[in-house]
Parts: sequence; C-alpha cells; structure tokens
Amino acid sequence: MSSRIRSGFTGITVDSLVFALKTLVFVLVAHAVAYLTHEYSHSLTAWLLGWMKQPFGIDYGNATVYNVILLQDVSDNVDYASIFAGGGVVSAALIALAGPFIGNGALYFILYGLMSTRFIKSRQFFLEFFYWLALMCAGNVWSYVPIRSITTHADIAIAAKGLGLSTWALLPFVMAISGYVTWHFFCRMFPKAYKTITANAYGSLSLLIAVTAFWYFGFFGVSGLSGSYGLVSQMLSIASCGLFFPLCVVYLSSSYADKNSDEANHASAG
Repeated sequence: MSSRIRSGFTGITVDSLVFALKTLVFVLVAHAVAYLTHEYSHSLTAWLLGWMKQPFGIDYGNATVYNVILLQDVSDNVDYASIFAGGGVVSAALIALAGPFIGNGALYFILYGLMSTRFIKSRQFFLEFFYWLALMCAGNVWSYVPIRSITTHADIAIAAKGLGLSTWALLPFVMAISGYVTWHFFCRMFPKAYKTITANAYGSLSLLIAVTAFWYFGFFGVSGLSGSYGLVSQMLSIASCGLFFPLCVVYLSSSYADKNSDEANHASAG
C-alpha cells in the first residue's frame, strides 16, 4: 500500500458511519422524487396534449415495502395504445420523451443552476440533497439512454415509433443528450459539490465516490440485465455494472481522493 493511501485511510470511523447513514436517507428520498418527476412528466404531458383526464393520474402500484422504498411498481398510467390508435403518434413520442428528458434531464440542469446560488451554497443540507437528486435525475436518463434504447418497449422505443424511426436511428440524438448529461455530472457537478458534502474528510469522500458510482452505473445500469429488454440492453447493462461502475470509482478516486489526500498532507506538513 502506498504512503499516499496510508496517510488518508483511517478505517471506518463513527463519522464515516454517520455520513453513510445520512447518505442512505438522502439517496432514497432523492430517488423517490426523481422517479415521481419522471412519471408525472409523462402524465402531465399527456394531459396537456389531451390524452389523459388527470395531469397527475399515475398508477402508484401496491403498498409493498419494495414499492414504498424504490417505487418500482409506480407507472405513468398513460394509455399509449389508445394514443396510437387515435392517430396521436407525435403526441405519443412527446409524452414518452418527457419522462427522461424533462422530468429528469431538464430538472438536472435546473438543480445545477440552483446549486450555484448563494442560498444553496451556504446551506450544506440543501446542497447535499440537491446533489443526490441531480444524480438520480442524471442516472434515470442513463437508465433509458443508452441502457434501454435499443428495445421494443419502454420510453425510447415508444418515442421512436411515434416519430416513425427505428430505435437505432433515434439513438444518436438521444445519446448526445445522455452523453452530455453524464459528462456534465462527473466533470461539473461532482467537482462543484464534493468538498462541501464531505467537508474534506477522506472517509466521507470515499463513501461519496462509491455511492455515486454505484447508483449511476450500477443501480441505473442494471435495468436491462434480466434480458426482458433484449440482448443489446442486456449487454449494455453488463458493461455499465461490470465496467463503467468500477472505472468510475477509479476515475473519481484518482481525480479527487488522491488530490484531497495530497492537500491534507500538505496542510499537516505546513
């Protein structure tokens, strides 16, 4: 083990445990909010276009522990079959794209902008929650593009059908957005927030890196792993979980954990 790592590593401390528990609460609440903004964007767009009676009439599913915590049974409740049958093909595409790109993508950039304001920057609680909510929004985009783009169902497939395109033809356009969101999150959002969130504590920074990488490329990357979305989605899920997840940890650690340790060593030496 190198001296650089030894100098920063002190094991699991009480502060690290408290930070981990606090982070768990933040990520679960943030995930729920991002999930609901995604589904509400579908239903609200359908309502605005005249294809739904209620703007927030989503299906909340059953009151199981699994659904209450992760909302995996919640759906937009949009009747796409009726929309296509009624000739609303473009409407179907707009409704389908609203979830990942308005409910999550647009919200991500709104959060980033708010995190630049003096009010948020001076309040760690809000900045931490906004960071995790931004991650959930960006991760949701990733879970659809590229993970569930080349498939026969779900949002991107519905959008492609409505636009009269194949999913392969639509992929470059939606991937440009998703790729930019991913780049922006790791090259702009993370550097903007990590020092305030971790208070320059090495253990907290290690946890922040691990949890960030897990949720972005692990949790949101696993959606196609079962094979229910087709072979391409399955392969992309394997790549996201097995390749991008660990590479993300390496990238963030080499970019920020080592830098943080060097700064701490320099301060102690001074």
